[in-house]
Amino acid sequence: MKLSTLKLLVPIVSVTIQSNSASTIIPPYLDHMRFPVAAIGMLISLGPVLALMSRLPMGMAYGQARARVLVSLAVLAMGCTNFLYSFAADGLTFAIVHSLNGFSYGAATTLYMAFYVDSLAPDENRNHAIGYYVGSLALGYSTGNFIGGLIADHWGFGATFQLAALLSLVSVALLWFLHGPTGAGSGKTKDKAKLTSKESFKVLLEPKLCTVVIVALFLNLLHQMGGVFISLYGLAVGMSLTQIGVIRAAYAGCNAVTRPISGHVVNKIGHRGLSYFGLPLQSLILMLVPLFTGFGPILIVYVASGFMRAIVVVANAVGLVEDVPESRVRRGLASGVYNAAGDLGNILGPAIGGFIAHATGIASVFVIGSLGSTALFLLGVLFVRRLKQNEGSRV
Repeated sequence: MKLSTLKLLVPIVSVTIQSNSASTIIPPYLDHMRFPVAAIGMLISLGPVLALMSRLPMGMAYGQARARVLVSLAVLAMGCTNFLYSFAADGLTFAIVHSLNGFSYGAATTLYMAFYVDSLAPDENRNHAIGYYVGSLALGYSTGNFIGGLIADHWGFGATFQLAALLSLVSVALLWFLHGPTGAGSGKTKDKAKLTSKESFKVLLEPKLCTVVIVALFLNLLHQMGGVFISLYGLAVGMSLTQIGVIRAAYAGCNAVTRPISGHVVNKIGHRGLSYFGLPLQSLILMLVPLFTGFGPILIVYVASGFMRAIVVVANAVGLVEDVPESRVRRGLASGVYNAAGDLGNILGPAIGGFIAHATGIASVFVIGSLGSTALFLLGVLFVRRLKQNEGSRV
């Protein structure tokens, strides 16, 4: 890894620590406020809804020269909403704050992913760089989850939200102090030969890119469904907030370790095969969670599911880089659509999980939700492959 790439990764690690130190305690916070599980799932889904709404506008607004200013504004807005969580004492107030937080998070991550790729040194291996990027996200998730659970256990929910707000200042400072005026790759700003937005959308609907979108959607659906309800399941079997934070941190930590080295695995095996088979395996592992009630066994099972997720995330991100024609689609727009697919999964995961938990219990979420997600994923992949075959026969 080049030093310039490392400098690009540090700010996004800080942003994800800021985000996840707050988000990891939101399900227990809503449970503490006596919301039913179905309502918890729907309220949490509001953040991804607004994140989804931010993706394409931010992707269209992206420009490498102004990227840091836009990212800084979005991160500071995240900090403000994190602080306001501590005053959200009713459902309506929480819904408003969480929605604004989701929009800010969506804007920050869309802009930063495009900025990262555009700022890479010309001789940096992009497959490896993508692995480093998603690995850095996992490192931030792991650290944020642990910090959030630990602080909430000892000093309460309010202190955790306020700390997350302060971390936004650290993220912005790192973004400006670690980079030159336009970033490492500024010498080659790619503004020529761009298509109109309408033409770009047509390119993004090609079968290969549809597969990337489907994988991103179901990866995040499983991730959010498991993340929200592992916290509630842990509370139901008598775990402390610190133990829940450790489980989520270990899950993300496994991702942080696995993702950077997954780029080498993807190079040897190929990203499509890993995407097709990795997600069903992750679902199978998640189905084992209700078989256990102890901290240790649940930790092992949940971390194993994180290992499979890490490989598929890298494979799918490499698919985005390799399958999206850079000369035809603006980097910001491609980043926006890729992240929007994940947001849709983030929306559906808690909402569907909430209804399953309300109807059959929290433990059933890991079985019914995993089975249903896998079935729909495989149907989606078969549909895209059929679409590709039909297009090939026309040619």
